[in-house]
Amino acid sequence: MPGFTESQITLDFPDSNFFRFSSCRGYATQSGNYFKEMDACWYDSVSNVYWLIELKDYSLASLTTSDTIEKKSWDMVKKAIDSFCMFLTSKHHYPYDINLNSCFPVIPDSSTQFNFVTIVHCDIAKKPDIQLLNEQFRRKFSPYATLFGIDKYLVIEHSAAIRFIPNNMVL
Repeated sequence: MPGFTESQITLDFPDSNFFRFSSCRGYATQSGNYFKEMDACWYDSVSNVYWLIELKDYSLASLTTSDTIEKKSWDMVKKAIDSFCMFLTSKHHYPYDINLNSCFPVIPDSSTQFNFVTIVHCDIAKKPDIQLLNEQFRRKFSPYATLFGIDKYLVIEHSAAIRFIPNNMVL
């Protein structure tokens, strides 16, 4: 099926209901304004769920300082919120939706759920640091999750993502 590899992580989608904001002209127009996006989105039509996936390779990164964890977790929150805002624009038919709707396999409705996952490729010694990133991301993203009824949001290490993400999407 269609997919791609980035950050030493391969995503293989079960159908053609995926897209990348980086290929969306509506996103590209905004990206120069410190507007961010998650790397890939897949729509699960059976469950009416959008999976928003960010891919990171921290094999060579030093994650041991609290300052680094803080900065990286805020960056993950920013990517998730900006991506979600683009979906909300289409869902609520705001004027800019004309620039985004063609990117989405399905325009979200009031029952569409959103799952936010950052998958991190790293050396085995850094796996505990990924848990710290997950804790910080979840703490920072929690108010948004509460406001919008988002149940699934996490940072997960690559090998764990292979088991967690459905439909064998992560290789």
